[in-house]
Amino acid sequence: MNFRKREREQSEVETGALADILFFLLMFFLMISTLASPDAIKLLLPESTKPTQTPANEVIKLTVDENKNYFIDDRQIDPLNLEQELTTEVQIKKAATLIVRMDKNQTVQDLTNVYDLAAKLNLSMVMAAEKKK
Repeated sequence: MNFRKREREQSEVETGALADILFFLLMFFLMISTLASPDAIKLLLPESTKPTQTPANEVIKLTVDENKNYFIDDRQIDPLNLEQELTTEVQIKKAATLIVRMDKNQTVQDLTNVYDLAAKLNLSMVMAAEKKK
């Protein structure tokens, strides 16, 4: 019997094309990331067939601070009476737009409650945000 060791062939991995592939992937993701706007939130907004009769400056400003204090146009209100207060403001100002400013530490449920209430009162809503510095 012949028990001599045979020389094994060395396996090699060609990496020349790998650099080209990584370069093209990097270019692809950089180009796609410039097309996507991370600051935009896509919403399905209701459409109207007739123009609104309310002037553009007639708005109601609702602010919720970090302590869950509710303010309508810088006037503090009780959160339990939010619906009644908003209804009164809508009737007084004949406003159709609600600008919501909410502290970033509030829950999504708090924002959803305000949105549900505004939808019930047929108010268009705008979520206010801080300007980037």
